[in-house]
Amino acid sequence: MKVNKPAGGIDMEQKSDIKGRRKQRIRNLLEQDDASQKAAVPPLFALPDQTTTFKEWGEGASHDFSKIPEPDPEAMWKQRRNNWVDEGGGDKPGFASGFMRKTIASLVVFGAVWGIFNVQQPWALKVQVFIADALTRDMDFAAAEVWYEEHFSGAPAFIPIFGDKNPPAEKVTAAHDLNAPLEGSIVRPFAATLKGVEIMPAVNSNSSLTVKSVDTGRVLSVAKEAEGGIRITVRHTGDVTAEYGHLSGTKLAADDWVQSGDTIGWLEEQENASVPLLFFAIMKDKTYIDPAEVVSFD
Repeated sequence: MKVNKPAGGIDMEQKSDIKGRRKQRIRNLLEQDDASQKAAVPPLFALPDQTTTFKEWGEGASHDFSKIPEPDPEAMWKQRRNNWVDEGGGDKPGFASGFMRKTIASLVVFGAVWGIFNVQQPWALKVQVFIADALTRDMDFAAAEVWYEEHFSGAPAFIPIFGDKNPPAEKVTAAHDLNAPLEGSIVRPFAATLKGVEIMPAVNSNSSLTVKSVDTGRVLSVAKEAEGGIRITVRHTGDVTAEYGHLSGTKLAADDWVQSGDTIGWLEEQENASVPLLFFAIMKDKTYIDPAEVVSFD
């Protein structure tokens, strides 16, 4: 049996449905508006979904600001180190190659010097004298001190010899004359070469063929001359350096010490029966001087 509803009840249901649909549409519009606003906000200014109140903060709530780990300095240094280019090129260090090059260069220089001292040629003898003089010459500290004072306004204090400002000690011994190396007479004066003199032994001298030291000193070098003789260089006292040349033989070696009157070497007569001559030179303050000015030749 069909029951008809009153007209008033039907109107109320329609109004309720219309009101519900309006609320649903308004709710949908609000949700769409919120979604569009959230999309327009940059990520930098976006707030987290769950906020922490001041009370929760004080109670020990967890705060994870960033989960990105801090870079390890040691790992970064090792990574950059692998990208460095070493001296030898490539990824391998160049220490081994540099050491080999230096070793080979040292062996070449050593072999060249050894070969020069084993060659008896005029040019080799000159090189031998130069090398021996360079290795035995005392270093001029005064010149180094002057160079430091000119460029650095004072000598380095960490080197004791430069910092010594005390006046040099004065010699209390009286100046003495040098003894003649050989009894004889000068046959070639100093003016002929401006380096030394040549002495001819006296005929009536029993020790005319023995060359003696003019003073106490140290042997700087023993070298062969281009003409075949032996030349000995001795550093004597008083900043005097003497050269004894044209010797036929000697028993001295470099760094030997001699006293005044000790045997330097000897002269022998030549095959053509000519009288041997002694070359004798004196250098003072790096300048050759006339030996006749400091040595008395009879």
